[in-house]
Amino acid sequence: MAIDKKSPEALQYLTSLLSTLENMKKNLVGQEALSQDMVAQAHIENFAMKLFEYADKNDRQSNFTKGVIKAFYTAGHLIDVLTLFGELDENLTATRKYAKWKATYIHNCLKNGETPKPGPAGSGGDPAAASGGTPSSDHYNRPAQPHVPPNVPQEKPFTPPRVCPERPPAGGMAETFETAGGPSAESTSSDTTGLTVTDFLEAQKYAKYAVSALSYEDAKTAIECMTKALEILKKQ
Repeated sequence: MAIDKKSPEALQYLTSLLSTLENMKKNLVGQEALSQDMVAQAHIENFAMKLFEYADKNDRQSNFTKGVIKAFYTAGHLIDVLTLFGELDENLTATRKYAKWKATYIHNCLKNGETPKPGPAGSGGDPAAASGGTPSSDHYNRPAQPHVPPNVPQEKPFTPPRVCPERPPAGGMAETFETAGGPSAESTSSDTTGLTVTDFLEAQKYAKYAVSALSYEDAKTAIECMTKALEILKKQ
């Protein structure tokens, strides 16, 4: 079905929508989630994980609704958005793959009048047979548990929360900063500490990850991230 882009009604709707978005942009101009990539990344990831945990819990309880399909589908594509900030770690990559597969699998089962199998492929039978070609459990093992806020109800069948991300290769942050019009990290350092702009940016990033972890009472990840920030500042 073609998208209506020319009728008076469609133009009026689009114009109104654009005006609303512009007003929202002005009102939210001071929000760190819109002005700082690291904060935005944390917000998107946390929301994606909330959706995933909601969908996974209902799936394991055999509640196969359209809402569950949408939650899996949206979580997978929100993790796609995270690739704009850099390469995904193994846990996020596995979670994205599983969420997209699960959304397709449940959708195909309901469309064909079949009852989906809860949980990962192979946990209650091979869903490949029911979904008409969905990859088998060898291709889609259950991803490790992503971290979610404690107030989100969940079962605990997974491994512990993911750890603080590793430091990027040397020069990565400096290159990004220079692209934005800032001074070169190699040519900018403190007179007393010898730290470069790259060092401060990396330390700031890990400090923000630590604060985000504390918001969800994840002491282990917070300690790991703060330790990495301190190591950078101490030039260790």
